[in-house]
Amino acid sequence: MKVENILFPLDFSKRSLGMAAEVESLARRFGSRVTVLHVFEIPATWYGTAEAPTINLNCFQEFYKAAEESLENFKLNLPADRVEKVICNGDPSVRIANWAREHPTDLIMLGTRGFGRIQGLLLGSVAAKVIHDTPCPVWTDANAPVHAAHEDEINDVLCAVDIDEESISLMRFASEVARLFVAKLHLVHCIPEAETRPNKYFDFDLHRYLLEGARIELKKLQREAGLECEITITGGGVAKAVRNLAIEKKIGLIVLGRGASQQRFGRLRTHAYQIVHDAPCPVLSYCPAPSIHTSSSYSEEHLYQSVKSGLPPIGSSPI
Repeated sequence: MKVENILFPLDFSKRSLGMAAEVESLARRFGSRVTVLHVFEIPATWYGTAEAPTINLNCFQEFYKAAEESLENFKLNLPADRVEKVICNGDPSVRIANWAREHPTDLIMLGTRGFGRIQGLLLGSVAAKVIHDTPCPVWTDANAPVHAAHEDEINDVLCAVDIDEESISLMRFASEVARLFVAKLHLVHCIPEAETRPNKYFDFDLHRYLLEGARIELKKLQREAGLECEITITGGGVAKAVRNLAIEKKIGLIVLGRGASQQRFGRLRTHAYQIVHDAPCPVLSYCPAPSIHTSSSYSEEHLYQSVKSGLPPIGSSPI
């Protein structure tokens, strides 16, 4: 994993501004260049009706100028030649994703649950689209305004995995991230509770069977990934289990797979937003290459039985 170019979307909300310390920390550690991107979105009400479809250009220029001044006054504690500021108009999620595709971008660092257009991952469509539509890892932290992440705090990395071939590339990526931070890597896998419960004895037997089966399959995937690390297998809610283990192990960073846009990434993709929302530390979302083939042999069933839309871009300009 390279961290030469960081994209930092900024909407000036408290949550978004809270990411600045983490951006500075990573940029200093890896000598990265940072692009601060502010997307100015025209409110829908400005379009009026079919009878009056034109935008009030005076209002647009006034709001655009105010946004431009805010971006110009925003400072990162980094050398000026390593910071670029860009303002553009359009749909935030589309413009962020397009920028990441069209410019060298190794990592997107995104604030969550802001009061602007970049909002919480559970309800905010911008962050959700960015996570699923961008080809590079996305770093999020729901607690950014509460604590500032420092380099020496990431001593342990937790990777949440499924029983799936895609987890091989995820494990390798997590191992590379752990090496970057000189941290210890932990793996966690969550077993779903039985949907039908004839009685507690059957539940216990099924749960024990799934635990043992998962441990065997994960060991196989781990060997294929070429790494050795601690594996924790637990039951119950995925997000809760990941959060509890992160607190117990004093995890500094959670690595989470999100799957390719047209492919399945098991139960973790379903719970990804809740994991990010509940995590006590930053979360790094990883998207594997689209060419990866998903095999049905690595699934919970195997253990048990053997959007885009937006305004046309008007343009972008550096500050």
